[in-house]
Amino acid sequence: MICLGSTDAPVGVFWASLCCFFLMGFDRGRLISNRGAATFRHSSLCPYNQNRRNYLSSLAGDAMNNTKDLTAQHLRYLVALVSECHVTRAAEKMGIGQPAMSAALSRLRELFGDPLLIKTTSGLEPTPRAQELARRAQDAIELLSGAERMADTFDPATSSGHYQIMASEGVTAVLLPRLMELVRATAPNLRLTVGVGDILRASEFLRNGEVDLILGFVQKPAQDLYQAALYSQRLVCIASSAHPVIRGSLSFEQFIEATHVVWGAPPLSHPTLELMVDEALRRRGAYRKVALHLSSMRSSASIVARTDLLAVVPERIAMTTTGSLSLQTLPLPFEVSSVDVSMLWHERWHHAAAHAWLRAQLRDVGRTLQPGSVYD
Repeated sequence: MICLGSTDAPVGVFWASLCCFFLMGFDRGRLISNRGAATFRHSSLCPYNQNRRNYLSSLAGDAMNNTKDLTAQHLRYLVALVSECHVTRAAEKMGIGQPAMSAALSRLRELFGDPLLIKTTSGLEPTPRAQELARRAQDAIELLSGAERMADTFDPATSSGHYQIMASEGVTAVLLPRLMELVRATAPNLRLTVGVGDILRASEFLRNGEVDLILGFVQKPAQDLYQAALYSQRLVCIASSAHPVIRGSLSFEQFIEATHVVWGAPPLSHPTLELMVDEALRRRGAYRKVALHLSSMRSSASIVARTDLLAVVPERIAMTTTGSLSLQTLPLPFEVSSVDVSMLWHERWHHAAAHAWLRAQLRDVGRTLQPGSVYD
């Protein structure tokens, strides 16, 4: 989702239209939205036009007054609450705390004069009005997602925006420092929210608009998603420098006899890279002995450094941790394909100027991550 600054004329018009759309229903809202878009394209309206406020007021009418405190985030919270029927789960889905979601529910009840969610013997259930409002809110959110495409312009130096990105901890550690260096230098008003998520639900998250971009290792994305490669890296094994058996080299027998830390614990699914390792071992009739499952890949390095456990990690993660921890990095004693990190996005963002700009920055960062090795 991209949230644009309210000083942009097309966005002001669009938000006013959404207020009408949300309160009055799809047909009338669609007409008003089309009117707003057409008026901006064919008039002299600009962000600093002194008649802008009068224009928006006449466009939205009473609906604008009734929703003066309604924001796009309110709509997203409403959809999450109605779909989950559970305040805590809705909060987790939106990436906020439970108290904040409870406060949002109270505010929504006040705005709409309806309890929205009521307690029953089986838990919370939405009221009929809440279900209708959530349906309209979802339509409004989808329209809002296309707000920037109405103008289809993006000036990095002045435009503002907010993107939700899903990425693993390892990918974040590799890409984000360089990406934010570029963003801060060229697009200071752009905000990013980056969090982990279940890569197996990538298509669902992108289709629903819960995230705008996914960075990770996806072998076979859905046909309605776009994918672009960013960088490739090998998998390696890390062990403590003080390991009692492994000293500078690693045989297949040592790998199998050792006990391992594996990345992949709830709420994350078993990552693809770990599945690749397991499959390579199965082809040789072997398997790993696992002592610990973790949801954080980077945490495994500090644990390995203090124990006799081994872990398989992407090479760049090993490169960023061996300097600060007492670790040895070793090539795997069996063949495993490289991990190709890519970005995925939905059709709705493919032609959006701001989203295309962000993708271009990620490609630039990816090009700087040329294949390198801790063994070179």
